[in-house]
Amino acid sequence: MSRRNYPYSDSSLLEWGDTTSEHLKTDIKAFSAFDKKLNQDFLTNLEKQVTDGFAEGGDNINLAQLRQKTEVVEEAMQTCQKYFKRLKYWVLDAFPGKKAIQKQFGISGFTKIKDNQTKMIQYMEGLKDTIKRYRIELEKAGASSGFLDQSQELAETLRGANKEQEQKKGTRTVDTADRVERLNDLYAILRKINAAADNVFEDQPAKRELYRPPSRNTSNNGTDEEE
Repeated sequence: MSRRNYPYSDSSLLEWGDTTSEHLKTDIKAFSAFDKKLNQDFLTNLEKQVTDGFAEGGDNINLAQLRQKTEVVEEAMQTCQKYFKRLKYWVLDAFPGKKAIQKQFGISGFTKIKDNQTKMIQYMEGLKDTIKRYRIELEKAGASSGFLDQSQELAETLRGANKEQEQKKGTRTVDTADRVERLNDLYAILRKINAAADNVFEDQPAKRELYRPPSRNTSNNGTDEEE
């Protein structure tokens, strides 16, 4: 994970960049006279970096997408829990007193499974084989064929939702690292402008103040996004 080089929030950095680029529109000739690299092209690139930074929306977009994936997983987990509740009824009805068979359906250990995604996936993946093994007895007890067939579909749905959630967790980390690198680049550019302003406006204190960085008391551990 990339580390932020700037001692304030992402939004404060972008606001500094936005304000600086606006001031530069008036003063770019004075900066170019001091350092020819600080020209109109430089200003255009700075404006683009700031605009892109605002447009990215920070980590909030990634976080919202991850929450959406998580909600899908939670819904799939709840569906599997409800399915187990119904299946348990038919297992106990078909195999009363047969603890060994009941155990194969997770009757005695489901409390350790129901809130754990990985364990639930493993359980549901194995359940379809267990149902196949005892299907005749379950149907004789009254469990419908359609109900018993649902286990495979539920297993596939949960597994797919879990994969998408884990994939989003990974891409969120990459996106965050890339964004921080771009903001670090912006910070370096703004520091350069600030240093140049110290020379360009050495006899104009009021103008000089326009390019100073934000106060460090705007910091929020370097970021205002949830990481």
